[in-house]
Amino acid sequence: MNVSKLADINIPQGRGMIKWAPFATMPEQYENVRTLHENNTHVPKPNLNTDLQQELELKLRELVGQNVILRYWQAGHEFIIECTIVNVDDWSETVTAVKEGSLITVEFKHVYSVDEYSYFDELY
Repeated sequence: MNVSKLADINIPQGRGMIKWAPFATMPEQYENVRTLHENNTHVPKPNLNTDLQQELELKLRELVGQNVILRYWQAGHEFIIECTIVNVDDWSETVTAVKEGSLITVEFKHVYSVDEYSYFDELY
């Protein structure tokens, strides 16, 4: 068969070599979904009176060097972490804790709960 005969056949070309891309016809859709997710996960700042804040601060001081479950609010989100309290600083009004080798610093005013936690309690 001759190549010229194949060229004469009316075969549709198709789209050629077009790479597939994810369906993103409306980039603003992703921004809207991100905004909705952020609004749904937003938590208002806990309203703690000064007595409760002082009580939490004293409890944090007692638990320096201990494993704790620390609950705090920051930038509209609630965080619950298992960590070890390293330092409670009066001057900067912060708590420094270690979680899996990384330091975490939280302001006193954002902490709303601290509970002592022992890994060995779960074993028995």
